Formats: sequence, C-alpha cells, structure tokens
Amino acid sequence: MRRIRAHLALLPVLLLGLGLGGCLGQHDEETVTVLASWTGAEEASFRDVLNAFEEQYDVEVDYRGTRAVRQILLAEAQKGTPPDVAVLPTLSELAAYLRRGVLRPLDRDPASSMSPQWRRLAQLNATGGLDVVPIKADLKSLVWYLPERTPFGAAGPPRSWEALVEASEALAAAGRTPWCVGMSATPGSGWPGTDWLEDILLHRWGVAAYDAWSAGRLRWDSPEVRAAWTEWGRLIHHPGMVRGGSAAALLTEFTDAGRPMFTSEPGCLLEHQASFVIGMRAGYPDDGPGRVIQAADVRAADFFPFPTFDGAGPDGRGRDGSMVSADFAGLFSDKPAARHLIEFLATDEAQRIWQGSSAGSFFSVNQEVRQSIPTKPAVGDRPDRRPEVSDRVAETLTASRSPLCLDASDVMPSGMANAFQHAVLEYLQYPDRLDSLLEDLERLRAGTAPDEWLPGACSAPR
Repeated sequence: MRRIRAHLALLPVLLLGLGLGGCLGQHDEETVTVLASWTGAEEASFRDVLNAFEEQYDVEVDYRGTRAVRQILLAEAQKGTPPDVAVLPTLSELAAYLRRGVLRPLDRDPASSMSPQWRRLAQLNATGGLDVVPIKADLKSLVWYLPERTPFGAAGPPRSWEALVEASEALAAAGRTPWCVGMSATPGSGWPGTDWLEDILLHRWGVAAYDAWSAGRLRWDSPEVRAAWTEWGRLIHHPGMVRGGSAAALLTEFTDAGRPMFTSEPGCLLEHQASFVIGMRAGYPDDGPGRVIQAADVRAADFFPFPTFDGAGPDGRGRDGSMVSADFAGLFSDKPAARHLIEFLATDEAQRIWQGSSAGSFFSVNQEVRQSIPTKPAVGDRPDRRPEVSDRVAETLTASRSPLCLDASDVMPSGMANAFQHAVLEYLQYPDRLDSLLEDLERLRAGTAPDEWLPGACSAPR
C-alpha cells in the first residue's frame, strides 16, 4: 500500500513568498495532491479514508493540512500550481474559481446517498449538476450546556429567544455567568459572532429574508438585519452575560471558549457553537493528577436547538430551519485519479470509514451513513460521546423536515464576508458604532458585482 506523505500543518502564508510553501500541482500523474484544513486528530481520521483510496486505486496521495487553506490555494492558483483537489467551506470562493476556469466541473454526480437538500445546497450553477461535493458537514444552530449545572427548571431549555434572554439575565443576576464566548480564530477572527447574527436573523425573520440577505438582495441597514445586531447586543453587551466581558471575548480563542463550562467551578454555562465542538473538546480533559476537567463531564454535554422568536411565524410559533456548514471538495486539475478521489470521498463507503475513526465528531450528508458508537479506539484518545447527541445532529443534517441554510458568510462574496467579521469585532468593542458599521457594510454590498453573489443559502425539504 502506498502511504500518504504528510506535511507540516499550519504553513505560514508568509513562507509562500519565499518559495517554502511548495508547488502543490507539480507532481506526476500517479500522485494526487490534496489541500484541506484538517490537522492533528482530524487529519488522522481523514488519512484513514485516503489510505482506503490508495489501496483501491494504487494512487499516491500527497496531503497537506493547514488552517490557511484559502490563502495558500489563492497563492498557488495565481502561480498556476493549484492542488489537484482542495477542500473549502466557502461556496462563494469555489464559485469564483469556477467562473475563472480554475475549478473543473465534475463530469457526473458521485454515487452516494447524499440527501436531496444537500445536493441542492452544493450546486454552483443552474444546470442541476454538482461542481463540488460536500464531504463533511456540521450543524450550527445549537446551544450547548451541562443539564446538571444549568438550572432551567421543569420546563427544560428555553424554546424561544425571549425565554433564553430572560434565563440568561436571571443567571447573571444570580452571579452565574451564562455565556462562554470566544472570537479569536486563525486566520479569520470574528466568525463566531457572525454565526450568532445569522442564527438570530434566520429564526426571527425566516428563510426568505435569510436567503435574500445571503444573496445580496437585502440591505444591511434594513430593519431585519439591524434587529439581528440589536438582539445579539442584548446578550453580548449586558453586564455579567459573557465570561470576562466583551474584551475577553475578543481575545479568547474560539477553541478554548467552552473550557470553563467543564471545570469544577464553571466559569460559564452556555455556548453557541457548531457540532464540530464535539471533536474540539477531545483535548479538554487533562491527564495529570491535578486535572480540573473530567472526561465524564465532557461526555455529559448536551445541546438544545437555537430558539425561535415568539410570534415570528404565521402561526405564532416562530421560524424554523437550521444553519449548517460543510467542507466541499473541488477539482482543480484534469487528472483522472483526482476525479476518482473526489467521487470516492462522497461514497457511503468512504463516509463510513471516516465516521468510524472520528469518535462521533464526523457528520455525513449521506442518508445511509448514520452516527454510531465507534468500532475502534478513538484517535488521540478522544472521549466517546453519548450516541444520542450525535444521532440527533446526524438526523437533522440528513433527514430534516425543515429548511437547511448554509452559513451565510460561506455563501457571501469573500470581501463581504471578511468585512462582516471585522464589523463583529468592532461592534463588540464599540456598540455605539452600529449605524456606521451597517452603512459601511451596505456600501460594500451595493458595490459588489451581481455575478459574485450566489442565488441563496437555503434548501427546503421536498
């Protein structure tokens, strides 16, 4: 069996100018180069899938994992040496590469049990065919908590936004900080805040408004968008709501934001974060004798859906729908082996291999691939999850009876998404600047060419 040649993760973008990043596309026809974001334990799980491909096709895979995928792909594409396959979460950037002829269309849809909703979400053109393939998904409209530590009472977790705000204010008044928040992220700080605003807009105004906004048809200074910012401000700027306050949220790495939930004396009780947090928490328990986080506490974490707004829907029960994200594989060369790899990654076979090595932190868009307790030891000694938690995530992702909406920042043109993230960071520091921030974002929207926008972010079940 040919072995995957692994490279150092976290390749600094500055090294590209010195020629130290390597030329991803300059390999022989029997080698497939792959660029993606997975490092550490995630990379180990992905390698299990690539190993299976190598065995079946007798093709060597040269994999490079880095958090700076977008920057490295852009630099290599400009040099004419892109990887054969690249994996990005941002459909807008993949669509831009397709318009420029850098991303190759797929000849045919891969054979898989991909759900119809995801097949529609992954389309970059009006032909109905797929140009990219979602190979890993996450559910974003979640609020995590420890049931035994968060006193919601007999009624359980809040089902409406108003009830969530009220419960948060009650916790803060009692001296218990409700929210764990971290905005720092390499290389794009601020996106955890955009997730908040996107969820609020979706669950207050519904799919039509969310679709229009993500596609550039709804103004940033509209009542709908403005209300999302002010509602988030009710939580983020209220004294005692966020661990350490807004200043601490700006400096806290998003991967560490939820750690205080699990300490013996919890520093915060709730976290708004996607299902990939399951894998992130693998490193929370400390193996030393003086550890402050127990693996059992990590396993006990549960979630409730992001709440809707009272009276928001036509029946007075709020707006349904879930925000999701995915990693999409795209073809950047004409190598037959690279095309075979993308098709293989989408198969139920490959998805089951990935699921089996991920300790419950991998979620597929394929309907025949369901979460289950791993059949082999978790990579990196990650704690197993209670299966019902992962099962509920998988059920929503593949068999939802309500709309699924891609993260709007992943659908908007990259310049718009970057400005959105920066505005979030500024709003945290200077809430009185909201008017000027929205005006700046609106000017950028109005000046963005129509062909840079995708038609929408949502797909309803049929």
